[in-house]
Amino acid sequence: MPALCSGADGAARGTSAAAGGTLRLVAAGDVDSLDPALATSPLAWAIEYGTCATLTAYADAPAPDGFSIRLEAAAGLPHVSRDGRTYVFSVRKGLGFSDGSPLTGANFAHALGRVLNPSMNSPGAELFSDVKQVSARGRRLRIELSRPSGSLLTRLALPYACPVPLGFPINPAGEPLMVGSGPYRVASRVPGSQVVIERNPNYRGSRPQRIARMVMTVNGDVQADIQAVEQGQADVLGAELEFEDRDRLAGVYGVNQKQLFKIRGTIVYFLALNTSSPLFKDNVPLRKAVNLVLDRAEIVKASPGWPLSQEATDQIMPRWVPGWTDYHAYPLTGPNLPQASRLAAGNVRGGRAVLYTSAVPFLVSIAKLIAAELDRIGLQVTVTPLAPAVIAARAGTPGAPYDMLLTRYDLRYPDPEEAIVKLLAGANARRPAGNTNLAYFDDPTYNRRIAVADGLNGAARVRAFSQVDASIMRNAAPWAPLFEGSRWLFVSSRVGCLKLHPVFRLDYAAICVQ
Repeated sequence: MPALCSGADGAARGTSAAAGGTLRLVAAGDVDSLDPALATSPLAWAIEYGTCATLTAYADAPAPDGFSIRLEAAAGLPHVSRDGRTYVFSVRKGLGFSDGSPLTGANFAHALGRVLNPSMNSPGAELFSDVKQVSARGRRLRIELSRPSGSLLTRLALPYACPVPLGFPINPAGEPLMVGSGPYRVASRVPGSQVVIERNPNYRGSRPQRIARMVMTVNGDVQADIQAVEQGQADVLGAELEFEDRDRLAGVYGVNQKQLFKIRGTIVYFLALNTSSPLFKDNVPLRKAVNLVLDRAEIVKASPGWPLSQEATDQIMPRWVPGWTDYHAYPLTGPNLPQASRLAAGNVRGGRAVLYTSAVPFLVSIAKLIAAELDRIGLQVTVTPLAPAVIAARAGTPGAPYDMLLTRYDLRYPDPEEAIVKLLAGANARRPAGNTNLAYFDDPTYNRRIAVADGLNGAARVRAFSQVDASIMRNAAPWAPLFEGSRWLFVSSRVGCLKLHPVFRLDYAAICVQ
């Protein structure tokens, strides 16, 4: 099992001196969905996090405590079969939805069933693809997996596992969940205009309920929203800040002090080296040479937002993920040309390479910089910019004629499998389409090590994945990691009790307004 934190998070409900009031959030765009099976935007996840009593939940705390998983709707730790594939939970007595209907195991089973139903086309289906069967009887919930996984309790804390009423329909267009099982509920929604969140009077959990309500207003003007927050006319900026806005606001308010907050390492920019291509297949020396010759310090400077928002890296797992350790596998401050040249000598094969990248101006500029640096070890690189949708379809299909792919990945939740399993496990390189292992790295030894790590729990799990990260980069180098990005939150001076949540950023259940 993952290590669970104990006790309630924050003050008991209604005990804060600042309890009550309305938190005013302004957003340039609406949430993508209020259906837990379909919601993916940060705003939607923040709403779901406050309105859902999932079986497990993240602690209402900043990092590192905010990465901890605690029991919420589950009465206790699940019973796990000896083979690690079957979990049996019991839902706590007395829990219910905001409309007074009881919360049972069937509500959780129906939620996961909707996510896994192909008709829903849920983004969460891939996250729970190892779930073979879900069944419920009374307060008991039984989940059968196709393989042992130490991440199940973490995944069950995500909005995709939010319990829903038994009659909640299968609707690929999305059905807004207007009853709450968590500390809050969605009181009303006008699509494209407003969402109102209010306390759930029937909530019996331990999470705080400091504000009386949250009102999200959609107006389509980010700059006007920033000004409103600065002037105290609004409390929370719902949009992601552009790089120039981050720089300006940091100069005025500082970072991670009272109003402007940054979560490091939630986005990874990397160069996938196609280990199935004639150039890089069975060619570890050249893959290492690429990592050694790249000037990451110059590459990250070419990215927007440097140095405030981007940081050079040489690892697969970003610092946002528990277990991250700085292994210093490759240089971050400049290239090691002599060593790179020695490794490349006699291994450049035809001496030509094709580099795919999205047709985003700064990525194209970085790709050209990479091409110039690789020329120093005898590789002539052709940069091929493609539309994002095109590159995703092509690169996800085996046999695509690229040697390198410059891309990014936004991690959805902080577990090592989000990086290591999704992006480098061999199974994710063997699909006829839709592969996520864009290096097509399929090494039996590392496949076994990844599977073993994924079956572990707690500290042993993160330690094993951390060691796999270091070993893969030092000994196989299917990637050239480049730099990490970050996420931001801007609030007004009226916001108090703020503990920037490392997963959801805006944990409005724990916020108070002054």
